[in-house]
Amino acid sequence: MVEFLIVLPLLLMLLFGTLQIAFIMHAKVTLNYAAFEAARAGSLNGARMFFMESAVARTLASLYTHADNVTKFKDGRDRVRKQIEDGYVRIEVVNPGPGAFRDFGVMDGSAVVIPNDNLIYRGIKLGSESSQTIQDANVIKVQVYYCYELIVPFVNKVMWAMMRYSPTDSMPSDLPLVDPKHRFGQPESGTFAEDCVKDKYADDGYLGIPIRAQAIMRMQSAAVSPGP
Repeated sequence: MVEFLIVLPLLLMLLFGTLQIAFIMHAKVTLNYAAFEAARAGSLNGARMFFMESAVARTLASLYTHADNVTKFKDGRDRVRKQIEDGYVRIEVVNPGPGAFRDFGVMDGSAVVIPNDNLIYRGIKLGSESSQTIQDANVIKVQVYYCYELIVPFVNKVMWAMMRYSPTDSMPSDLPLVDPKHRFGQPESGTFAEDCVKDKYADDGYLGIPIRAQAIMRMQSAAVSPGP
């Protein structure tokens, strides 16, 4: 009995931890597909954020749809839409960037767009600001960040606390092939990961872990500048 009481906490930690990591990996696979869907929606709709957000909401809805009916799917999709509004999900368009629009953008009505037609006949001169050709500017790269909620009891608090309170130098700096930015510990200031694990969400009882996915696809429409 004494031995069992000593081993029990470690055994539960191992079992619950394995279950929680399985949930995280399932969310990561789903996020990978959501990033692909976001890139596809962006390539077909001028890299507009609205269409990419809709694609991400449709895909991540599967994480919260546990019944085979339309109502549950809509509830899951609406939940993800709310997470996007609240900052738990962030979509970033890495390419084309502002420099590409300044180098190759043309006016189309009231919007600035990067031409997508006849790319094979256009020049391959590098833009002065983007250091890209117009063909490179017609490739969309999307990164999707998700603050996934840890849901397994006890283990969720342990994993969250390890990220929230561990010192940033908890991994030796002289280890080979380890980028200092990727050391275990508190995330860098001003990043999405910091917002995820800091008290911004924890005050609401949301213990999250930041995960990220990215996708690249050829543009099938003219990219529209998101701002001036």
